[in-house]
This record gives sequence, structure tokens and C-alpha cells, in this order.
Amino acid sequence: MDYSQPAFNQSYTCPLILLCSSDFPSDRHDQLYHCNICMNEPWNNKGLKGDLKYINLPLEYSKKFTTVLYCRGILFFSYVEVKDQVSEHNFFVYYIHAASFDRFPSRPAMTNESRLAFGFGFHPGTNEYKVVRIVEQEQPTGLEQRIEVFTLGKPMWMINRKNPFLLRMQPYAASFNGALHWLGQDKQNGSTIIVSFDLESENFQQIPTPDNCKSRLDRKDWRVVVLGGCLCMVDYNDHKRADIWSMKIYGVKESWIKEYTVMPFERLIGPSRPLFVLPNRNILIELQYLPESLYAYSVDLMTIYKIRIRDLPPRHSCRVVSVVDDTL
Repeated sequence: MDYSQPAFNQSYTCPLILLCSSDFPSDRHDQLYHCNICMNEPWNNKGLKGDLKYINLPLEYSKKFTTVLYCRGILFFSYVEVKDQVSEHNFFVYYIHAASFDRFPSRPAMTNESRLAFGFGFHPGTNEYKVVRIVEQEQPTGLEQRIEVFTLGKPMWMINRKNPFLLRMQPYAASFNGALHWLGQDKQNGSTIIVSFDLESENFQQIPTPDNCKSRLDRKDWRVVVLGGCLCMVDYNDHKRADIWSMKIYGVKESWIKEYTVMPFERLIGPSRPLFVLPNRNILIELQYLPESLYAYSVDLMTIYKIRIRDLPPRHSCRVVSVVDDTL
């Protein structure tokens, strides 16, 4: 493995939101940090100097979170709480710039027979933020999904019954162009497609996929992400490498190109999550299942560098919630 320093032409700072969970079972609180990583700093074994800022949540809001999502200066949290022997799924948002909180109405917690997935996005036309909660349950007739939508500032969750697709329960939805995106399945013909949920009309639509990928889309190791200002599809190829397809013009089928390939890494096991395109075709990636999971990968040189962030709390596992699209 080549750990040579990625090349940057100028000073470049990459801001991240990090979620850190303690390895101690008795610790019932997750910790959140805003971290500015200076990517052109001299790299060494001590790690990169990150401008680390603790996001101080009051004790009332400090929990073990089941979901943390970020969108344009707002953090969305979900957690499960038991009251009077009844499990409830609770939600709140934290407005980072105002340092203020809003709670949502709670929803029933999922059962052993159900699965949950979330999306969080913003529509510039309506200036509204919306959370989508997908509840999937096995029924005698097959899988059924309930789509619940909450608009920030509104009093209640709304049930959307207009979904003609079966959404893939990936950990996060790709928020782009005023819509949330998942991989899904057409209920009529069973084909794997990209499904969008317009945050203004709250209608589901199909987004065209690349012709070159259709024969492989049924595999589970695909993700829809936003990268380099484009809606992208990541083909993990059984985790041996990652091919990244970019839709250069949103909604235009012919604009799909295979833009990046992240090649296999020695001794690094597990899927990679591309986070951000850095200068000089370097990609910031997160590798799952590793204590130190952040890497910079040069597409052109096929070299990788481990990013160690100093001053993170010891005995904690950290993952990236999001790359921050504005400054704090």
C-alpha cells in the first residue's frame, strides 16, 4: 500500500461532522464534533491537525442515537426511548448556527419484524426541510413499506400512499436537486431502478440508470450518493473495488459516465463510502468496520493515505455523518 501524500495545489480544508460512540457499554451518550481537516498539512504518523469543535448537546438531548443526518446547517437525530414499558421512536433537529432545538412528534418504535430507513433534505423552491421515514415490514403478501413525511415547522407526520416502488433500505438517502434518492424496485416488472422523492410535490419518480449497469443492478452492493456536485451510483464489485458512475446532467440518461474507480486496498476489508471529491482527483473515503476509517485516495495515481485526526476521544469509534456544505 502506498501512503505517499496526496498532491494539492493550494491550501484546502475539508469540514466534516463526526459521530463518536464509546466502546464502553456503560456510556449512554454519543459525541458529535465539527472537524476542519487541513488537507495540505505535512502528513505524518501523528496524524492531521484537525480544528476539532465539540458540538455540545444539553443532557436532555444527549443520547445513543439510532440515526444522525445532516443538511445545510441542521442535524437530525433519532433515538429510541422506553416509557411505561412502551418503546417510542423520538426525533429532534439541532440548528447549528442558532444552537437551538426542535422536537418532532414521536412514532412507534420498530418491532423485530420491521426495518427503518431515513432521508433528510431541502427543497430550494419551497424553502422547506423534510424528513422521510420508511418503515418496512414483512406481510403475508410480501414486503410492505410505509412512507412517513415530516416537514420542519409543521405539527405532525403525514403518511404518503403514492409510492409505486419498493425502496432499498440503504443507510441514507442521497439528497440532491430538491429530492431524495434511493435504489429501488419497480413493483410492476421487478427491475432495479433509481427512485426519487420530490420534496415539493412529494411524488415518487424513476430516474434513468446507465445502460451499461442494468445487468448488474440487482446486486446488493450498489449505492446512490452525491459526489462532485452530481448524482452518482457506486458499484462495489463485491467490495474488491468501487466504480463510481456520475450523472453529469441531472435526469438525462445519456449523461451517465463511469468517472472514477477506487482500486483494491491491501489488508483493508469492507465497503468504502466515497464522501467528497478533493482537488487533483483525490477522493475522501470512509471504510467501514475499521477503527481508523478515513482515507484520501488518488484516482490517477492509485495511491491511498490514511487520515488520522488528532485529539479525538480515546476508546471511541468515529464515523462521518456528512461533509459540511457550509461553515459553522
